[in-house]
Parts: sequence; C-alpha cells; structure tokens
Amino acid sequence: MMKKIILSAMLLSILIFSTASSFAQTNSTVQDFKTLQQQKNQNSPNLSYAVFYITENDKCSDSEYKSLKFYQVVTDEYLSLYGISHDLQGSLCVPLKNYQSYFSGLSTFTLPVVISDNTVGQQLVQQGFYGMYEITGTGMQAIYVCSCDTKIESWAGAWILSHELSHFSLRYFGESDDIAVSWVHYIQALENDCQQGDFSKICPQYSASVTSPSGDQIPVMVIYGQGPSSNLPKNAPQSEALTLPESSIVPTQNPACQTNQVCILPGDYVKYQITTPDLNQTIRFDFTNPTDNKNITVKTSVVQNGSPASESDVLDLTKSLFLRPSGQTSNFMYMLPIPLKLNSAYHPVAVQFNNYTRNVMSAQNTNQTNSILVQIDKDTGILVNLAVSNVVNINGKTLVSQQSYKLVDTNKITFSNYIAGTIVIPSWVKLDAKFWSDGSITDAQFIQGIKYLIEHNIVKIPPGATNSPSTQIPSWVKDDAKYWSSDTISDNEFAGALQYMVSNGIIPVSSVQNDSTTSSSGLPTGHIMIGNVSLDVEIANTMQSQIKGLQYHTPLTFSQGMLFSFPQPQEIPIWMKDMQFPIDIIWIDSSGNVLRVEKNAPVCTSDPCTVYAQDLLDAQYVLEVASGFADKFGITTNSHMKIMTALP
Repeated sequence: MMKKIILSAMLLSILIFSTASSFAQTNSTVQDFKTLQQQKNQNSPNLSYAVFYITENDKCSDSEYKSLKFYQVVTDEYLSLYGISHDLQGSLCVPLKNYQSYFSGLSTFTLPVVISDNTVGQQLVQQGFYGMYEITGTGMQAIYVCSCDTKIESWAGAWILSHELSHFSLRYFGESDDIAVSWVHYIQALENDCQQGDFSKICPQYSASVTSPSGDQIPVMVIYGQGPSSNLPKNAPQSEALTLPESSIVPTQNPACQTNQVCILPGDYVKYQITTPDLNQTIRFDFTNPTDNKNITVKTSVVQNGSPASESDVLDLTKSLFLRPSGQTSNFMYMLPIPLKLNSAYHPVAVQFNNYTRNVMSAQNTNQTNSILVQIDKDTGILVNLAVSNVVNINGKTLVSQQSYKLVDTNKITFSNYIAGTIVIPSWVKLDAKFWSDGSITDAQFIQGIKYLIEHNIVKIPPGATNSPSTQIPSWVKDDAKYWSSDTISDNEFAGALQYMVSNGIIPVSSVQNDSTTSSSGLPTGHIMIGNVSLDVEIANTMQSQIKGLQYHTPLTFSQGMLFSFPQPQEIPIWMKDMQFPIDIIWIDSSGNVLRVEKNAPVCTSDPCTVYAQDLLDAQYVLEVASGFADKFGITTNSHMKIMTALP
C-alpha cells in the first residue's frame, strides 16, 4: 500500500494550474454544471481516449496486461459516471523503450491515459506526484499515473486516476479552475483527513465506486454534483493545492486549432498536383491573416500547363467554403473540419506521404462505369488523394478517363502516425498464432499470416526498415501470440507487437515483400487456397483491369482464376458482357469467408446483361473460375479462401 497519496494538477512543462484561495468564491452551481454537461454532449463528438501501461521490462507480463485492463475499465466507468460519451481508440501494454513511438502518433483530439509501473513511475514520484494532468500549449492533454503498488487491481491507483480524470472532466465540460482544480483538491483534502493515513478505509461521503474486471467495487473520487459540492465552508481546506510563486504560473494558451473547424494557422500551406486528360496543374494555398476566429485569408497560386496565376480568397473555417473576390462561394474540398465526421464508407488505412506513414480515412466506390477513391488524413483533415475514373464510349471504343488530386507538399504533416485505433485481425491468423505459439507450425508458416496483415495495412512496413541477420523470432513475441490467441490481449496490442517485429527487422523485410509475378496479360499473379484447392490467379486490382476482367481471355482451367481485390468491403457487381465463356463467380469477405457463389454464369452478347450481386454490400474479393469449379470442388458459403502470396 502506498504511504501517501499526493496528487497535483501541476503540469509538466507548459501549463501550471493556478488554484483559487477559497472554493466559496465561485458562483457556479450544480445546476450550472448539469447545463454545461447537456450542452457539451449535444454539440460535441465522442471523446477519444487511449490507455497505455508502460513497463520497465522488455515485454509485458501476464499481471501487467491484467493491470492494463483494470485501468482501462476504471477510465471507462469513471468517464461514464461524469456523463462523458467516449470511444476507446487503443489499449496497449508496451515497454518503455517503445512507448514514445506509440504516444507521438496520437491525435490532438485523443486523451492518453498513461499508467506506469513502479520503476518507470518513479520519474513522476520524484517530482512529488503520483498522478498528473497535463495540457500543452497546442491543446494536447494527457493523464499520468504511477501504479506504485504490487496489486493488479490497485485501490490507490484507481483513486489517483479518478482524481486526475476529475480535473479533466470538469475542464472538458467548461468549468472554471475554481471548480476543476480547487473543488477536486478540496475533496482530496477531506478524504485525506477522513482516512488519517489508513488508505484501506472507505469514506463514502467523498467516494463513488466502479466495478473492476474481477467484479469488486473499487472506490473512486465522488463526482461533482453528487457529493459535498454546494454548502462548503468559507475557507475550504486545500492541502492538495501546491503553493506556487506567482512568476511560475503560466496562463492557459488557446489550442492551436478550434474543434469543428478546419485546422489552419497563419503560415500553413498545402500544395496539390491535379491531373486530368487535358490538364496538368499545381495549386498551392497559403494561409495568411485571420479576419476573425472563423475566417482566414488565403493566397491561391496556380500553375496550369506552365502558366502561373494567383488570387486572394477568404476561407470560412467552420464550413470549408471559399469566398472568391467575385463574391461567389465554392466548396474547399482540400481540408475538412476536425475531428472528422465521415460516413461509414470510410475506414482507416496507412498511406505514405513524403516518407511519413499516416493514418488516413479512405473510401472507394466502384461500379461498372466509374470509380472514386477519397483519402483524408485523419488528424489534420487534409485531402491526401482523390482519384476519379470514368468509363466513356468514344466512337465505339471503350476508354477510361482519369482525374487525380494528389497532395504533394504541406507543412502540417511532419511525422508518422500510422498506429490504427481499432484493428480487426482475421480469425484464421489468430488460429495460426495459437499453433505457432505452441510449436505446432514453424516461423516460416506463421510468416504467411504476417504477409496477409502487411498486405492489408494491419501491420505496416515503415520507410527505411532493414533486414536483420537474426533468424530467431524473440520469445516475447510468441508469448504475445499465446496471450492474443486466448483473448488475453487485444488485436491492437498484438498488431503492435508484430509492428515492432517487422519495423526492427526481426522478420527480414525481404521475406514479407510482395512476391507476386506478372502474367503474360500484364497482370500481377499470385497464389490462393480456396477450400482444399490451390489456384494460380491473375490479380485485378486497378480500375482498368477490373473493368476488363476476363473479357477476351482464353478459357480457364480448374487450376486458374482471376481474383478481383478491393481495398475495403463494398458492393462488387459483376456482369458477363463480352465474355467468351461461362464461369463460376465467388464473392468473398475481408476475412476470406465465401459469401455467395454464382454457378455457370452465361456469356452476355447483347444488352441488357444480368448484373450479379448488386444486393451484396460486404464483399472485398471476387474470384472468377472455370464453370463447374464450385461443384467439382465443393465450394459453398461454408468455404474459406486463404491468400498465400502478398497481393500487390
């Protein structure tokens, strides 16, 4: 048990809270607070948060994973007690040496809750604190807690965490420091006085409770408005409040970007390369002087087919609207307000930009006549890539017209942030992990699953990753595989372990690179298993190759096929126009499960042609094989496909 619980709202470097001399000076009431709660929850997106457990060891132990889960549950339940709608973006147990690479990739709008083991936490304790709530000048917030005793479900650690979450929650709802700081320290002083050094004692008048993973009720700090919060003594005790010299107090700075606005400051810029069939253009937007807190002037510079031009515009940061000198308005599609509010068609992927690997929200819509790909940087709201392809008929010839808008330069993306918030790894990879961890399959066999994860951007090979002379995969990775296969750790945590293994060359990069070749038709080829059948497949992964498909192709044997690969689940309609032979068509989801089988689809020689699977919305692959293949090899909706070579 900890000898003393001393908590502080003192900030690490940039901001230090100033405490009020008397809580009774505030005019805020509990009803005022409830109004603030209601307004915040109605007008704001869910709070994003991530929980880290930092260990001094090279790998996390069983008990440390359980501690991570404990603090995750405490955070979740305590935020709920305060009525904060929230989404967990990640829960990771990581060695100290790897922590910064995870932490630096977090969005400004994600609250990190960082729990340290006793050894790592001494860096905090030596400053006189067991917990700390930090706000930087850019608006980034973080909570740090030392889990300084040996208990997995630590009452002391939970109380410290709830203390710091109280600071955060009250400021989140817009309360002044008289409430967000002084009230929290007042309750802590009363709690200390009640316990008189016996930290196992529960003081119900100052406590609430949360339910731990084991089912125990854990005491935490009472919620504002549910405890002693209205009729306080004139000189409320503040033993928690640290007396600071006036010169050491730094006022709160405004965040760099306002919530629900385009994130732009004077001096920022973005530059794009725009390509169409008859146009080659670069366009640069330099953001100069704010006209008020919602608008900023923009210098727009264009070089079109070698000829430069420029004009001055005004951008409405709340609506992403351009006001032109002519008085006309137009949508500014290059940057969106943050945090992003996108529909369910978007999903996170890792995208390379100027040697940085970025977490990007991507959506693609493809049908028989057009394809649209949109990719938006998740943290900044900047459009990274827009590609539009249209099939047109000119003088009886089918042609593909393409337009692209590609980000080529900006000062707003200066680091990698490729750790995904929510990762889902196919169940068959988990089964392989179980077999690998108990020695049933070899390292080489398990690497086949790693190839699949790299191909689907679940594990990303960073720029500059090099081969390692080591051929031995460290035992801690097998430990993580065992914990993951038994659901002790999450997909996110296991993906983090694999990321470490790949990026540090423990699995040589060359062994997981795309090993597909190219067919005589010019398409890349690969190897798959469906059911118990091995197939060599041509891979259609571009708009042009997917439109053409097997048109004018020579008939397939039972060992051949064409695999249509898409970046995310979607509707993939197929027709048989201009085909020379009937085929079986198989739709497959992102995990390799067969969704539908269309047997012996006939050729179509005249319009209208039947379009298959227009009602199927969650396919990611389509496999076209010789007619009769499904019946011959027993392929049904209970079958599974496994990709044996990384797709291009």
